[in-house]
Amino acid sequence: MQFHRLFSKTMYKNLKLPLGEMTFTKDFVNDTRGDLYPLLARSADCMESIEHNTYVLSCGSIERMLGQFFPYATYKMTFSCFDGGSCGFSFCIPDGTATICYNGQAVVFTDGNQKTDWAYTHPHPLVTMVVSCRPGAFDVYFEVNGQPQFFTTFETELFARSNCQEIFQKGYVSVLAQGVITLYAASFYIDCGISQADIRPIRYENGDVMMEGGKIYLTLSIRMQEKTFQGIVSWIPGTSSFALTGALFYDAGDGVWNGDVAASILYHRPTKEWYLWVCSFSHNHILGHAAFSGDPRFGVNVVDITLMSDGVPGDEDPDFYYDAETNTWYMAICRLDAVTHSYKYVFYKSSHPFHGYTHIGCGEDGAETGGSFVTIDGEKVFICGNSFEKRSDYRIYSKSGLVQASFDFPDNGFRGWGTVIPVSMGSRKRYFWLTFDRHNGSNYNWSYGNVYCFEKID
Repeated sequence: MQFHRLFSKTMYKNLKLPLGEMTFTKDFVNDTRGDLYPLLARSADCMESIEHNTYVLSCGSIERMLGQFFPYATYKMTFSCFDGGSCGFSFCIPDGTATICYNGQAVVFTDGNQKTDWAYTHPHPLVTMVVSCRPGAFDVYFEVNGQPQFFTTFETELFARSNCQEIFQKGYVSVLAQGVITLYAASFYIDCGISQADIRPIRYENGDVMMEGGKIYLTLSIRMQEKTFQGIVSWIPGTSSFALTGALFYDAGDGVWNGDVAASILYHRPTKEWYLWVCSFSHNHILGHAAFSGDPRFGVNVVDITLMSDGVPGDEDPDFYYDAETNTWYMAICRLDAVTHSYKYVFYKSSHPFHGYTHIGCGEDGAETGGSFVTIDGEKVFICGNSFEKRSDYRIYSKSGLVQASFDFPDNGFRGWGTVIPVSMGSRKRYFWLTFDRHNGSNYNWSYGNVYCFEKID
């Protein structure tokens, strides 16, 4: 069980799932047979035009609708402002409105209850400002040499409930401009956050990895400046080619789209349904489950989950699979041990995927996390991370006992995930391991990590 490093990388807000954009190829200012970006406000002295595939404001002020508001989306614009002009976004929901604008000297935030100015001088006349939303806060970045750099966070109680469906589905975002402005681009999308963790492949009910069109689909947690949500990426095995294809949110019956993570998703071929277990951090840190028909791999999806009736607060990182020969579902739950007060895997079996589980065993003492059932050389094993004290400490539970994995260049992480992925490639079976470190992408404790890929060698 020796693994060789193939690559490592940082994915910092560079994977995108597009949701909408402004286009300037049509003269929407003077067009009378369409309304691409509805006019919401305009001063009497406003002069605007479309010139050379850009939007130009010569004087006055304007507000035009860009598109929907989504509480986990990122909004981006590229512009130049002159002689005290300003440009930015207005976020509007039924609870109120917040604006974020840059005037060449400072970023100005208002929400009706507060107005905050943060001084900032961009190194170039051409400015790209990026605003990422999360419930109750907006994270602001500026691109420097083509890469976003974090600037500041504006917190607002006005948007604390912005992930309630009845609120955000009525919201919209508009572009604000005042003075002399040239706008080159404005768009919005879901991005991959500042780092990613909790990687696990989407599989069939027996635990075999689902592969379509040469790609595997992975669930991972998207880490923002603070908080998280569930992302879905496609991956061409053995390469560093990742693409963000979806985002998954969870409603536990209260109408709130929560950014819970650490999902285990199986496609149950006999019923043609998707089965899911997830850790509902937003509901007392217990597990939730669901069966549904919509493909979660593509687009922005919400799954209505049922909270585990006998769940234990603190439960996390579940995994499960089905053994057709014995008509048995097996499940692993990462649970705080009552004696050691550290996480340990507990194993169960049932004739049903979501209830009726009976205890069959547990892992060894340590600080286990991120476990997965994996078939290696025909044997079903369980692989998990472990230890706050040792780097790259992974456990492999097999019929012959506990095996330790070894790496030629460790990932330098603590308590990583046991995401070993068997893939048939050509005439060979290859075993890749995707994991992450805990580098702390921000001051938020859960903002790790960088991504690593290894392959099993003989």
